[in-house]
Amino acid sequence: MKKQIIIIALIGFISMSFISLMAQEQPDKKPTQEQVDTLTVKQIKTVNKILSAYNSELLSADDAKAIMDAIRDAKILGGKGVEDAITGAGFDYEKIKKLAPPPARPDEKQKK
Repeated sequence: MKKQIIIIALIGFISMSFISLMAQEQPDKKPTQEQVDTLTVKQIKTVNKILSAYNSELLSADDAKAIMDAIRDAKILGGKGVEDAITGAGFDYEKIKKLAPPPARPDEKQKK
């Protein structure tokens, strides 16, 4: 009986060690930026609210950076969904992107 308890405890310990190893982040994996193709109605409203403070014809680089920072701060993932929301609000997404390019990914910074 004592031997069975020791074996069960040992199996439990090994299982827990394995699970904790699997849960650790893999250092070899490169971070990726998630992107979404469509936004929710709430996210689109948030983008529209952010853009309402700016004139689409008179955007400066600081304005473009502030817009993109506000979108990121709102936890809205980049991608086609954000592009469509910005364009749908009457802004030139490509112009904003040129004025405020997305930040370099950590793996891209190392290449420079």
